Amino acid sequence: MSHAPNTSAMRRYEFVVDLIKRRIRTGTLRVGDRLPSVRQLSEDTGYSPMTVHHAYELLEAEGVCEARPRSGFYVVGLPGPATGSGGHHGEGETVKNLPEALLHICYSNELNAFGSFYPSPDLFDRSDIDRLLRQLLRQGETRLVGCDSPQGDMQLRHEISRRVSKRGCVISEGEVIVGNTGMSCFDMCLNAFTKPGDTVLVESPSYFPMLAGLNRKSLSVVEIYSHPRSGINPEQFLHLVRSNSVRVALLMGSHHYPTGVTYSEQTMRRVVEIARQHQVLILENDMFSELNYRGSRQPSFKQHDPSDIVVQFGSFMASLPPAYGLGWIIAGTHTRRLMTHQYTHGLNSGDGIVQRAIATFLAIRSQDRHLRRLRGTLAARMQRGLELIAEHFPSECVVSPPAGGFMCWVRAPLSFDATGALLLAIESDFSFLPGPIFSIEASFRNFVALNFSFPWTAQNETYLAKLGEMMHRSVGR
Repeated sequence: MSHAPNTSAMRRYEFVVDLIKRRIRTGTLRVGDRLPSVRQLSEDTGYSPMTVHHAYELLEAEGVCEARPRSGFYVVGLPGPATGSGGHHGEGETVKNLPEALLHICYSNELNAFGSFYPSPDLFDRSDIDRLLRQLLRQGETRLVGCDSPQGDMQLRHEISRRVSKRGCVISEGEVIVGNTGMSCFDMCLNAFTKPGDTVLVESPSYFPMLAGLNRKSLSVVEIYSHPRSGINPEQFLHLVRSNSVRVALLMGSHHYPTGVTYSEQTMRRVVEIARQHQVLILENDMFSELNYRGSRQPSFKQHDPSDIVVQFGSFMASLPPAYGLGWIIAGTHTRRLMTHQYTHGLNSGDGIVQRAIATFLAIRSQDRHLRRLRGTLAARMQRGLELIAEHFPSECVVSPPAGGFMCWVRAPLSFDATGALLLAIESDFSFLPGPIFSIEASFRNFVALNFSFPWTAQNETYLAKLGEMMHRSVGR
């Protein structure tokens, strides 16, 4: 008696087959290279060793690889052309593949529980900065409205340079450019340092708003896998840079969003060295580096950069009230180029009097006290979230506890469809961030990112338990 094929399992085989073919097409794997071991790829993807082995057998049947006794599988031929949207050319497959309603949820605070990109508003008390702003207005500092420099308020740039210098990056205020938001600074860098057709390397998973920004550009996009415990592999970075003529690399080494990983200084140093040797500009997203739970100094690519191959951008978005979430760029010798771009496109650095209020807040060390409270609250809320995951989620789930930030990255059982589950969650008045939105290729189908910065009310605990129930039901199907 014959049995009907397991269509879910077939999709898994096909995913692994497509993954290997994409790596060959992009040059990550070349003819003669050994494929990852069955055990290694099983751990990386979450699929069973049997599924991975069967996928390798299918690739062997197609003439793409061959098995060698006691040695593994090796690439022996090139796959045919991709038949779908390959996902390497910045056409925004991630954005297009998600229903518009889901994107609205992901971009808004309409449903707070777990699905917001931003920290909980209750973490911030804006009264101190509001008071400083009123004082400046009473003192008649209206001349600050237009800023004292196109680069931004000099006192604010001085305070930013002082804080960055504490992390081993000795810079002056003349190398700092202030912007309205962190993402406006990212857009300024992307516009200044790339042109249509350039190849940009991005981490996978990656900060979704940056992927949406790439979606608006005519750029070729190549992904590099970022492991939730160790980040990117420098040697894979080297290979992709060599084989794809990469112009710019977008990296987030401190409290990576959404995985929470912080790269080792050894990894950062090696990546910067490779970038310098191959003239690849690194755009470093440093938006969440101040959210380390222990308050210790976080490493950065910029601190290992003696030749200005790294341009860092950051923001107060995660450490100050939303109304004061200005961004900045540590531009170094690229300052003139960025300012020329700013003039050409008619951009401005924002409200000068608000910038001066923030500068004063930083100068009197109020920010340091606020950060200590913020880190403690985030650490406690993250710990409670991890306890609830252990209580309610299936044992097959894999979680990488972060050392800072507010996002928790969870690999759910293979049978779990994160995008479909989000639609059901919305019907129950809560949300989360589905894994596919963090990848140009819409990978991470069974992954979820959870924002644990919100207070743990009885209702929010119930919502997380419901998400766990969805995962349990997917296992039983």
